[in-house]
Amino acid sequence: MKNVLIIDDDRNFCESLKVEFQDLGYSAKFCTSISELEEEQEITKYDWAVVDLRIGIDNGLDVVDILKKENSEMEVIILTGFGSISTAVEAVKRGAKQYLSKPIQFDELLESFGDQQIDNEVESYPSLARKEREYIEFVLNECDGNISQAAKKLGIHRQSLQRKLKKYTPLK
Repeated sequence: MKNVLIIDDDRNFCESLKVEFQDLGYSAKFCTSISELEEEQEITKYDWAVVDLRIGIDNGLDVVDILKKENSEMEVIILTGFGSISTAVEAVKRGAKQYLSKPIQFDELLESFGDQQIDNEVESYPSLARKEREYIEFVLNECDGNISQAAKKLGIHRQSLQRKLKKYTPLK
């Protein structure tokens, strides 16, 4: 039986995910903040962790550092609704096993840990719009947020880039 730790600021999501794991016989617990995680006495007992990239005002990449420091064998998967290539690379550098976008099917999450083989007849590919957004975020990151410089590197007008950024702005 695997022990799973879930770190996400969305309590409902944590509770749902915890139930999904428990229904399959896993032991699961969740924390909704880094301070809650730091109070957890037995981080070393967990085999897997599911971590949101944005935990309130905290960064999930910092959580990866905390978890890996306490238990280098723990498999960590980052989930995010705000993914980008640069943060995916950083997550893997810090020790995350996978970097996945929300929403995600529970079976896909289990498959990412390598615990369950799911036969998908049709492979799912990210949409072109998602790839475009990720690439724009990557270039913007490389240009330290300078829209004019990023537009020049992308070969588009600055106003076109601003329209695309407005289109991809996450809604809260």
